[in-house]
Amino acid sequence: MKVFYDTDTTAENGRSAKPTLSDEAAKIRVTPPGVEGPGITPEELFAVGYASCFEHSLKMVSGHKEYPLNSIEVRAEGDVIEKAEGGFVLDIDLHLEFSGLTREQADDVIQTAHTLCPYSNAICGNVDLRVYTKLNS
Repeated sequence: MKVFYDTDTTAENGRSAKPTLSDEAAKIRVTPPGVEGPGITPEELFAVGYASCFEHSLKMVSGHKEYPLNSIEVRAEGDVIEKAEGGFVLDIDLHLEFSGLTREQADDVIQTAHTLCPYSNAICGNVDLRVYTKLNS
């Protein structure tokens, strides 16, 4: 396999950390859910990454297929669900809003984007995912 992109981060103190990226591109503070003050949870980081990556995949696919995509917005909602047998899992809703595509084009773009997006590939088969699509004229 060919490495397309490589990243490196270090986190100490789990959910009360100030992780660092190897290139120091961003400084963030990780906090547990429900803690007041500045900070972001790992689940929020995942949602940001997934929404951003999936939106990029949608744009790539629509451009490659020469579909008339005027605009797109991707919103990711994530929950952490406690399993009855113990442990936790992610549960994700993706809300997609397209302008310029027909329903058939949007469905085609979404299906293809899932095969490209590393986040979609990472969670395939082990995370409940629902996709909601809104088409604007």
